[in-house]
Amino acid sequence: MSKASKKDPKVDESDVIDQVAKKYFSEIEHSVPHMQQVLFDFQNECYKTWKNAINANISLHKEFLEKSGLDYEVSDSMGSLVAKLNDEAIRYRAYCRKIALSNIDSAKQNAKILNDNAGLYVDMNRKMMQYWMSVFLPQSDKKSKD
Repeated sequence: MSKASKKDPKVDESDVIDQVAKKYFSEIEHSVPHMQQVLFDFQNECYKTWKNAINANISLHKEFLEKSGLDYEVSDSMGSLVAKLNDEAIRYRAYCRKIALSNIDSAKQNAKILNDNAGLYVDMNRKMMQYWMSVFLPQSDKKSKD
C-alpha cells in the first residue's frame, strides 16, 4: 500500500479538473442548440393549438347561430368595446414583451461585464489566497538563517 501523502506521478488534480470542465462545457455547447430548437418547436405547436382551438370555437359558434335560426346582432357599442379590449390586450402584450426584452438585455450585459472582468476576479482571489496562505501556512525558517 502506498502512503496517502504520496502522489501518483501520472495524475495531476488540475489536469483532472481541467478535463472534467472541458467535457462538461463541450456537452453543454452541443446540447443547448438542440434544446433551443426543441423549445422553439414546442412553442410553435402550442401557438398552433391555441389558434386552432379559438378558430374551431368561432366556427362552431357561427354554425350554431346559423342552424338555430337565432339572429343575434351585436350592437355598435358592444362591437366597439370588444375591439377596444382586443387593442388593449395587444398593447399589454407588447408592453410585457418590451419589459421581458429589456430584462434579457440587462442580464446579457451583466454577463458580458462579468466575462470581461473575469481576469480581475481571478487576480483579486489570487491575492486573497496568497494573503491567507501567508497567514496560516508555516513559513520557512528565514529568520533562523539570518
